[in-house]
Amino acid sequence: MSVRDEIAAAIANLGLDGKQIAEVPESQAAALFTLFLRHFTGGLDVRWWWEHFTMPSTSVTFSDQQGFRRLCSIVPNPEEHVWFVAEDDELASYPVYEATPAAAQQVIGECYGSEYYLISKDLAWLLCENHHDRLIAVGAVVEQRMPEGDA
Repeated sequence: MSVRDEIAAAIANLGLDGKQIAEVPESQAAALFTLFLRHFTGGLDVRWWWEHFTMPSTSVTFSDQQGFRRLCSIVPNPEEHVWFVAEDDELASYPVYEATPAAAQQVIGECYGSEYYLISKDLAWLLCENHHDRLIAVGAVVEQRMPEGDA
């Protein structure tokens, strides 16, 4: 099952609607993907963006390995629409969704465990969780709200 299929199944299982989370059409998603790379990695098209952030970041690890459960307490507004990007290295560009952080947090909890990025619409901040269970914040507004790690 692809990451895109997993997310679609999670959305259906959770009963989320298009106002909470919706996949961006591929043509628009590819342009957004390029914009995100340009802004956060200096344009490097790399699998793991977090290894190449061009801005300062803060990161923490939690012993429960569920950093995603803390997303809504970190973002400025859990009901504001943001970009939700799911890593899928089988595709030319990762799937992009327009979602509330609250909906994205629910979906992430239903999926197997791929890396993901939450990005504010104005690109002022980014939150991601990598395959090392490290929650990473870029941008002062989310860096300041990061909880203390415990691992």
